[in-house]
Amino acid sequence: MEKKGYGLAFLAGVAWGTLGIISNYLGQTGVGSFEVAFLRLFFAFLSMFIFYLIADVNKIKIRREGVKHTLLIGIITQVTMSLAVFKCISMTSTTVAIMMVCLGPLFTAILSMIFFNEKITLFKGLALFLAFYGAFLMITSGDFSVLKANGAGIFVGLISALAYGFFPILSKNIPKECNLTGIIMYSFLVGSICIFPIIDTKMILQALSFNMICFSIILGIVPTILSFNFYSKAIKYTTPTKAGIVTLVELPTAAIIGHFFLEEYLFTINVVGIIILLVGIMISKIDLTNKKIILDKV
Repeated sequence: MEKKGYGLAFLAGVAWGTLGIISNYLGQTGVGSFEVAFLRLFFAFLSMFIFYLIADVNKIKIRREGVKHTLLIGIITQVTMSLAVFKCISMTSTTVAIMMVCLGPLFTAILSMIFFNEKITLFKGLALFLAFYGAFLMITSGDFSVLKANGAGIFVGLISALAYGFFPILSKNIPKECNLTGIIMYSFLVGSICIFPIIDTKMILQALSFNMICFSIILGIVPTILSFNFYSKAIKYTTPTKAGIVTLVELPTAAIIGHFFLEEYLFTINVVGIIILLVGIMISKIDLTNKKIILDKV
């Protein structure tokens, strides 16, 4: 069953990897960063609501105890992460913001130790190190000067990473009897409502077009609905730490997409970074305890 968790986490990472290119195309229609964040969450909610209203109306119903989980995921993950990421970009750079978000699995590992008594084994620690080092090489080409930023910007970036790292923890705590799909759907609504007061509605109205709506729908479905649903289901079959490491496949995905569609060329060191990151992901799948049991039986 754990292989299923890896597969779902992998799909979540691939879906997240499309966030950059879709956001880029949406931004070209004339909307700003905060407006992109709002449109992403709003159309994610709207798409899910309309789909399940037709396909399975029970999916849009949540119990009273599910409201608490909806608010927690909506405010901590959807709102805090979205606003912190875009604020970090404005205060530092896109590169720094991405690197900060990549620290999310590290926070997940720490939070898992606190809430689930999950131990950081040698292989998990090595996997985390290799994954982050690979991500660093891939994003910065090994140049530390790229990460130079003011302290406030780094702090905001760390908040985005913490919010990202909290998602698997919050999802893991949702009781089985609760409607997970409905909780995630309404968390998008909570997020869009909280972000709405700070967006420029005139900008959205001026940019309103067929392309804007299409890209908003795609942004809401692929790197939002699919990624969060895959990720939340992945941690039902494996640990939050392992799932978090596997989702870092979003970085190679984004890099490859950028190379072919956005003229963001990959150099040798970037490819080396991708390979190291993938090795880290592979190592995270090693379970020394199970191997020992098998050897003992033999």
